[in-house]
Amino acid sequence: MAVLGVVLAAGKGERLRPLTLYVPKPLMPIPGGRLAIQDAIDRLLPLRPTRIYVVAHYMAHLIKDSVNHLNRAYGGLLETVIHDRLLGTAGHLYFLNGIVNDDDLVVVENGDVIAKVNMADAVSRHVSRGLDVTVIGYRAGVQLRYGVLNVNDEGLVKSWVEKPTINVTISTGNYIIRGRFIRLLKGEFMDMNDYINLIIRSGGRVGVYLADSFIDIGTVDDYLSLWCRSGGAVAGSQ
Repeated sequence: MAVLGVVLAAGKGERLRPLTLYVPKPLMPIPGGRLAIQDAIDRLLPLRPTRIYVVAHYMAHLIKDSVNHLNRAYGGLLETVIHDRLLGTAGHLYFLNGIVNDDDLVVVENGDVIAKVNMADAVSRHVSRGLDVTVIGYRAGVQLRYGVLNVNDEGLVKSWVEKPTINVTISTGNYIIRGRFIRLLKGEFMDMNDYINLIIRSGGRVGVYLADSFIDIGTVDDYLSLWCRSGGAVAGSQ
């Protein structure tokens, strides 16, 4: 059983504009003097992957140049895969057909996610539980914008909770996938939620492993919050 890593770095990052008009989101600087994509790559290294593929589309030339530069530090482990159109968070994995074996593990990392995850333990549990997919999740509190009424069958209000916080398990955009399920992808657009549901309908076993921390730098506010939490100034703002 081999482990192959995939870092998704193809998206346009439209919610992070105007910053992503000049640089793709995975190449945004993060605290510690690194790029966002390096956080994703470093989560894969403890797994000793045979290869780490970086999938690019938007500003692919910048992604490729950066990967070539980073490869000096990563021992040539990285390879850029350029797609001429957006295929969705799952559809971009189609290129692995003919590369991955049925029993191999494909570990997918979102190139714009900052997370603390024990991926070695996640893979160990994935294998021991006999799972086909493990979604790396995170327990998050989501505050509703409205007051919530607890109403009984007679239409009477029993209680009122103002803007409660609901605890839910969210996806971090990182996944462990058994190689044989790559065959379900046909080179067409497909987002990960549709792909996971397809795997479930196909009889696949899907589990969850919780991350210790998770930050999505999807918006300008999220990106600034990342720097504020670190206590540093945003790169280029001084």
